[in-house]
Amino acid sequence: MNFTQKYYSREEKEKFLRFLGILSGLLVKCKELHWAAPKKNIHVYLDEFHEILGDIQDTIAEGYMGILGKMKPGEVPFYANNATDAISFIEDAIKETKDFYEDIPPGTEFKGLTSETETFINNCYKYRYLFSLCSNDYDKN
Repeated sequence: MNFTQKYYSREEKEKFLRFLGILSGLLVKCKELHWAAPKKNIHVYLDEFHEILGDIQDTIAEGYMGILGKMKPGEVPFYANNATDAISFIEDAIKETKDFYEDIPPGTEFKGLTSETETFINNCYKYRYLFSLCSNDYDKN
């Protein structure tokens, strides 16, 4: 079955591709922090959050393609994340997601992605709280 998408500018598409690349960097950083976690609880929470990150990335990518058209391999840029502990990592995730959220176009076709992004922001705040309950003293050696 074929379907026709409305025309969107490259700039509109770039907002989504950029956020997908940011999520890729967050996924890698989340796993690195998970492996280096100073305590079991933060190790477990980072693993849980890694799954949430993967889910939102798939949701954004598949929603993008349903609205804006297919992506080609190599079209999503990679943005490395430089956080050194779970708290700075989650703060980066919150900031980047809120920035993306503000750029989601207002049209009806984007309401589902807007809602999914709101849920992800809520999950970020939940994990910020959970990470705050843990020791974030990563060994700097």
